[in-house]
Amino acid sequence: MRISVILLAASGIVSLCLAASPSALGQQKPAEQPAAQPGAKPATPGPTGKAPVDKFSVVSQDWHRFPGLAVADITFQNANDFRVRDAVVSCEFFDAKGKLIATRGSTVFQSFPPGKKKIDGVEFSLREKNAVPGSCRVISVRTVGGAN
Repeated sequence: MRISVILLAASGIVSLCLAASPSALGQQKPAEQPAAQPGAKPATPGPTGKAPVDKFSVVSQDWHRFPGLAVADITFQNANDFRVRDAVVSCEFFDAKGKLIATRGSTVFQSFPPGKKKIDGVEFSLREKNAVPGSCRVISVRTVGGAN
């Protein structure tokens, strides 16, 4: 008796959840999305069709530690044919045994012309006292003058 009551209650909850959620049948398929506005720029500029972040990387990094903070001097390489900005960087931190203990991110609010550019003082909040910095990578960048 108790099991049948639980099953009835569960089926009632499921039907309430389904009734409250938007129907999957009423949603547009990606092919049915409205056309882009006239004059809108594509999300990935450039003739190669690659995203700008694919040609933007960390070349080198030097670290400094302060209480609660890890600070890096990072050299970036912009291999795009155009300027990018607002690089979001993700860096890994390890314990003495090499186990990953933290991943921290920071946004560099700078503009990067094609070529190399060094940015000093990129800060990462880090409470782990004995954490050893590892590699950093660029997660995203924005195009200068784009609608990103």
